[in-house]
Amino acid sequence: MRVICTQENLKSGLSMVGRIISSTNTLPILSNLLIKTENGVLKISSTNLEIAITTQVRCKVETEGSVTVVGKTINDLTNNLPNKNIVLESGVGELRVETENYHTSVKTLPAEDFPLIPKVERGQVVAIDSQEIKKALDQVVFAASTNQTQPEISGVFFSIEGDVLRVAATDRYRLAERKLALKEKISGNYDAIIPQKTLVELSRIIGNQKGQVEMVFSETQVSLSFNDTQIISRLIDGQYPDYKQIIPSSLKTTVVTEKTPLISALRTVGVFSQSSNSVKFDFSSPKQAIILTAESSDLGKSEVELPSKIEGDGAVIILNQHYVLDCLSSIDSPNIIMKIIDDNSPSLIVAEGNNDYLYLVMPIKS
Repeated sequence: MRVICTQENLKSGLSMVGRIISSTNTLPILSNLLIKTENGVLKISSTNLEIAITTQVRCKVETEGSVTVVGKTINDLTNNLPNKNIVLESGVGELRVETENYHTSVKTLPAEDFPLIPKVERGQVVAIDSQEIKKALDQVVFAASTNQTQPEISGVFFSIEGDVLRVAATDRYRLAERKLALKEKISGNYDAIIPQKTLVELSRIIGNQKGQVEMVFSETQVSLSFNDTQIISRLIDGQYPDYKQIIPSSLKTTVVTEKTPLISALRTVGVFSQSSNSVKFDFSSPKQAIILTAESSDLGKSEVELPSKIEGDGAVIILNQHYVLDCLSSIDSPNIIMKIIDDNSPSLIVAEGNNDYLYLVMPIKS
């Protein structure tokens, strides 16, 4: 194999695929990247046996071939090379990397030892704007559980009904859901659970780039294609909880308040809730204000009063400040609406004037 590409293109391709490689792999080949040419195109692939990422790198292919090299080594090397044309040429047990007066030889393993990257059988196909799906993912993935003993909720739930895609995640203490309108209506309904890490990678790869993301679902896998990069991931087997039944329909208190002052207030009182992360929300109807309080026997006490519009009964609940801040950072609207039943039921947070995103957070028992 002999190819010539710019340092910028090679660096970009390597960064696309390198993050899923673990430093604790028991199989040495899983620490490697597969670099191969195919029909005059250079492809770089990585896998951790659950997720595989392949990207194409623009370059000039002089001789076809394939090798695998340690991902960290080739990444670190390329990042430190000058922004010039780079020649990659494979030899016996090595990959020569050369540019101007830089001459490097990197040890390789046979491409035949690299795990086979599966092809997803053509199933349900969904195409969606890249920035729309990135925004949706950024609004929900943080709410997925990190507890692998409950694999169903360690992933993100995708539910398609006609021309509506719902993306949801929960760790049983909070729930985030975003609705997206699809350009094309599908026949019937379709549900799938995609691992959280897969979608974090998709969001990172999209970045600020525009385009279409094509999602192809089979029974056990999903293919996520964007521009020159493809992610293939297993789906999580299991039944996602019927979370819709816990979304409250009857509410006693509705609060409209400004988002930015609420964020500042939570961060301020949060200084005194470091051990428990709990902040008391007193929705005072007579005062038309939210009174936030946090207290620590070691540090002290802080209280902030925020003018707000409150309808219905007043209420006092205790919430995890980080859970609320995660939600607020995902909302674009200047005002948010909080809907409360009581101190034993989940509270609902939505953006004013937008019903596409909702967030539920369970109260902390006092």
